[in-house]
Amino acid sequence: MTTDKRSHSFGVTLNRGRLLYLLFFLLLASSACSTREFIQEESTVNPEDAEEVAEIPYDGKLLAQVVFDTVDYIVPTEQLMQPFIREFGDGTVVDKVMIRKVQETKEDEPAYYLVGLGMQNGAYRSMALELDLAADNSLYLSSKGARHICKSSAGCGFCYFTFSGNRITGCQCSSRAPGNNCEHRYSEGNTLLKDQAVRSSRERNGKNR
Repeated sequence: MTTDKRSHSFGVTLNRGRLLYLLFFLLLASSACSTREFIQEESTVNPEDAEEVAEIPYDGKLLAQVVFDTVDYIVPTEQLMQPFIREFGDGTVVDKVMIRKVQETKEDEPAYYLVGLGMQNGAYRSMALELDLAADNSLYLSSKGARHICKSSAGCGFCYFTFSGNRITGCQCSSRAPGNNCEHRYSEGNTLLKDQAVRSSRERNGKNR
């Protein structure tokens, strides 16, 4: 009788042990499933967010620096005349290049433009390219800089850019006579210094010493 009780007790203990083992196994399995589901949820990325936008390197080239409201040219303007002629691409001969500030009022942030002036078959031409102003007041020309062109009619001896705030908005002939017009053309970018090497005056002076 005693032996049967012991056997029964041992069987109960064994069954409990198996039950606890089974519960422990189920607990681990459910924990593993939950962990996998959590990792999958955490690693799930929206395809739209996963699209990597290729960064286009900045191609701006240093041309000048603003020092106490005065433009200090780093690249001599003579180097930029031929690039302007190529940029016009219509036979315009450029004989003057400068950097000009556009600022309608003191409250407006100043904007700077690289300007090329010339003639085509006796008609006045001008081009203005928007420059980037860096935190240290350096002026850079990028291919993303907006391009403005003024093309005068035969009767317009000179036309100039009109602006609002710090942005060029159009062109106007100096003469208001009928037929004396100045056409404004705009594009969002330029190729003035694309694949063009420019040398600063400091580099040239250094080599001449």
